[in-house]
Amino acid sequence: MRFLWFTPAAVILVCGCSPSFHSIDQQVNDLLASGTGRIEATIPPRPVEEWVEVSASEAAMNDKHPSTINPPVEAMTWESVVAMETQEVLDRLVSYEDAAEGGEELKLDEALEWAFAHGREYRFAEEDYLLTCLNLILELHLWTPQIADDVALQYSHEDGDSNFLQSAEAVVNTFSASQRLPWGGEVTASYVATFAHEVLGASTNSPSSDTTRIGQFTFGGSIPLLRGAGMIAQEDIIQAERSLIYAARSFEEFRRDFWFRTVSTWLGLLVQRQNLDNALESASLLETLAERQRALYEAGRARLYDAAEAENNALQKQSNIAGLWESYRLAVDRFKLLINWPVDDPVRISKDTFAIDPPVTDLDAAVETAMRQRLDLQTERDQLVDRQRSVRNALNGLLPNLDLAGSMRLGSNDTYYYDAMLPSLEDMNAEASLTLGLPLDRESERIVVRQAQIALERSRREYRKQRDETAIDVRSAVRDIDANLFSLDIQRRNVEIARLNIESIDADPDTYTVLDQLSAIQSLQQAQNGRAQAFRRVQESILGYLLRTGQLRINDEAALDPIPGMVISTTSTLSYEPKHSVSAEQDVH
Repeated sequence: MRFLWFTPAAVILVCGCSPSFHSIDQQVNDLLASGTGRIEATIPPRPVEEWVEVSASEAAMNDKHPSTINPPVEAMTWESVVAMETQEVLDRLVSYEDAAEGGEELKLDEALEWAFAHGREYRFAEEDYLLTCLNLILELHLWTPQIADDVALQYSHEDGDSNFLQSAEAVVNTFSASQRLPWGGEVTASYVATFAHEVLGASTNSPSSDTTRIGQFTFGGSIPLLRGAGMIAQEDIIQAERSLIYAARSFEEFRRDFWFRTVSTWLGLLVQRQNLDNALESASLLETLAERQRALYEAGRARLYDAAEAENNALQKQSNIAGLWESYRLAVDRFKLLINWPVDDPVRISKDTFAIDPPVTDLDAAVETAMRQRLDLQTERDQLVDRQRSVRNALNGLLPNLDLAGSMRLGSNDTYYYDAMLPSLEDMNAEASLTLGLPLDRESERIVVRQAQIALERSRREYRKQRDETAIDVRSAVRDIDANLFSLDIQRRNVEIARLNIESIDADPDTYTVLDQLSAIQSLQQAQNGRAQAFRRVQESILGYLLRTGQLRINDEAALDPIPGMVISTTSTLSYEPKHSVSAEQDVH
């Protein structure tokens, strides 16, 4: 057993030479930059610096019966809330917002930066891109020389009464390498050597023998000449390379869509807060009206019905405000969830936002731009090529097999001493073959061809459908801009008219009935709410137009890259009354 020291030494050597993950991580980062650069985007996913590790204990992972917490009704408690006045409920709800007022003020640009840095959806999209890169790295690795070295400890025993071998032990090392060929087939090489062969009980009268048996060098290869030959052999690597481009496009599409959804949700928050402020203003007007009608009734100058009607509307508005407060806080929490902001941290949503001046649009030009620049449409078009390549590959499967193969073996089975480590060159065996496999049964392959052809036809229809849907979406986006601009203009005028009505009533309230005054207050709130909602729809339609035509660009700071000529203003009133403008060369959040 003098040679068995090699076994633990080999294991230690192999474990010590195990490559780290640093090279894989570097390849991933290089592919991320390469894939993003190939589609002329600027922002690849962030490299992963810390990979997840297993944190569960062995007991937890192997537990066949994980515990469940589901207490019976008897173990739970319930405490009913005592009845509260309307104003007490409202004060309690307002107190929640007062607590939030002490939190950090969150602006749109900060929310976008946070969302792109911490958003769960954003991280999922990055990981999808990373997985595509890892798949390509794996496929590239399969096209490099595949090297293996196996060390085996063998023991054999044969019972018998003769003087022949009864038991033997050996350490056998097998070193092999294989390499795929770009046009099909592969070449292989192997070296098998027995480093120790100890024979015990070779004969009754002879001592044990200790021998070393040298193995052999073997070289071989096979090349297909018909079926499986040519670029078809590279199908996996071709698809993996193309999938990287698709993943880069998909990630860039996600960045734009995620930015649009974040801004849209932000505008929704501002609209809700504006509606709440409008309701508070209406509540103040209704309370003033109720107090006035109550005083007039007590003075005998108004009917009880008028005083009761004014009081009832004031109370209903208070109830409505309580619901608006709760809806607004819920919307803020959901926005935190969208951008992965700590839910327990109070924030104040800034009322400032941007306003993009509407573009001069043309239906045909917008559709042409979308057909040329939409990344998802380009991917659909390229995947149509993939389907055609699948048909070509399936047709190749109908060809007969014609394979050229050969091998050469060096070495002998003679017995040598321990210091002889190289195989003998005395014996050399070589062989070559040309094998023709007649296509007597290609039924399965013909079925595969038909399946590929059907998939190709379906892809063509799907591509034409997507083109038509894109054209419809773009035309709709163009029309939405005009329709929403018209609606915003109408709502602005409605606000002006409603305020004039309020001013007229305040100037001479005795000439108006209570119903007239209630109607004027309600009309003002509806007009203000409509104006805020119309402003949001205008901005969303403009951003949607950029998104659907493939013209939306987001820079590395999660900010909108303005197109030259784009005019962007800031506002806090959601009435589209710009305070100041910024040039298209500046980054706008």
